[in-house]
Amino acid sequence: MAPNESAPDQHSTEAESLASVRAELERTKAWQARILQALDHLQSGLVMYGPDDVLVFCNRRFREIYPEIADILVPGTPYSEIARTFYQREFHRRTEMTEDEYVSTRVKQHLNPDECDDEYLMGPETWILASDRKTADGGVIGFRLDISERKRAEKLLAETEMRVMAGLEQKVKERTQDLLLANQNLEQALSDLRGAQRQLVQSEKLASLGFLVAGVAHEINTPIGNALLVGTSLREEIDHFSEQSSQRVTRSLLEKHIDFVTKGSDVLVSNLKRAGKLVQGFKQLALDRATEQRREFVLVEVIDEVLLAMGPTLRMSPFKLDIQVPADLTMDSYPGPLSQIIVNFINNALVHAFEGRQQGHMVLDASINQDKQIEIVFSDDGCGMSEDVANHVFDPFFTTKLGQGGNGLGMHIAYNIVTQLLGGTITVDTEVGRGTSWRMTFPRVLKNT
Repeated sequence: MAPNESAPDQHSTEAESLASVRAELERTKAWQARILQALDHLQSGLVMYGPDDVLVFCNRRFREIYPEIADILVPGTPYSEIARTFYQREFHRRTEMTEDEYVSTRVKQHLNPDECDDEYLMGPETWILASDRKTADGGVIGFRLDISERKRAEKLLAETEMRVMAGLEQKVKERTQDLLLANQNLEQALSDLRGAQRQLVQSEKLASLGFLVAGVAHEINTPIGNALLVGTSLREEIDHFSEQSSQRVTRSLLEKHIDFVTKGSDVLVSNLKRAGKLVQGFKQLALDRATEQRREFVLVEVIDEVLLAMGPTLRMSPFKLDIQVPADLTMDSYPGPLSQIIVNFINNALVHAFEGRQQGHMVLDASINQDKQIEIVFSDDGCGMSEDVANHVFDPFFTTKLGQGGNGLGMHIAYNIVTQLLGGTITVDTEVGRGTSWRMTFPRVLKNT
């Protein structure tokens, strides 16, 4: 075969290669058309600019977002022309910049877009989210999304929150007013309660003092009655002697008269001294209780004054009280309030500790403890208290005899006197069936306050 005989085969191969390239190009164009068609139907606006800042592609949604310049949004249009047209047709109404200033600013920003998104108002109730990015070849790709619905939802949410907050603020204001009014009412009720409590405490003190008056009056009645009887007898003896002596005075008559008068006078003086001692003791006790003055005193003497006043009550009961107090134990404090505590202890034992019993024993003991403080212990072998009762025994108005004469102030008053006035402490040790022991400690010489 001649050398030129291979030419038809070579020509055929080139034709086939060209056909293959054309087919590949057609397929590429077809894919490009599909891609552009898909981009054109995006719900977001899409625009592309080449490295020369000339429009390459703009989809349908982008033109809908910018209807003022939709006619010039065609491939090949420079961005500067698009910006100028947008200024002339729309944006000049929104800015104080001149046309050239606006175009220069927009072109500069467009060539170097921020790597961030921006939201701006395109028209009444129309908000657009703009996002421009540099492409790898130096061009620009931009996205535009209508976010009006989201903005309306945010606005509605903000308005709803404002209404809710306003409603809450109004409710808070109303509740605050209600709370202030309730607080004022509570303060007034508390003030009234404190006033009533002070009156009850004062009534308790006066009732206790009245009880002591009745006791001392009973004690004084005996020596005064004896003195009155002796005085009457002496008067009768004097009248009889005067009548006898008017006729004749004999030695035996005179001796008999002197003996009677002497003995009667001794009895009279003895009873009057006893009454005077009772009056003096009661006077000091009443003065201490009424004035609550601080003074130096012998502890056993104050206790004797209390026992003197409560003697009739104790003698009428089957219960015994032993006093174990050193005779030389002195204090510089408030004897009146201290005597009231002792009265409360005794009364509390008589009313509560021995209920339903025919015998019982109480002990009042006083001493100096290792801390050089006065320690007074009042104990009984009565029925004792449960743990729940013991936990509330010092609370005001707490009583297990409600409606039976108990007002629940006795131990509360004792607690306040010991802790506030005498500067000490008071505790109770008790158990059901084992009796009760009250322990008080306070300074022998009260510190100046």
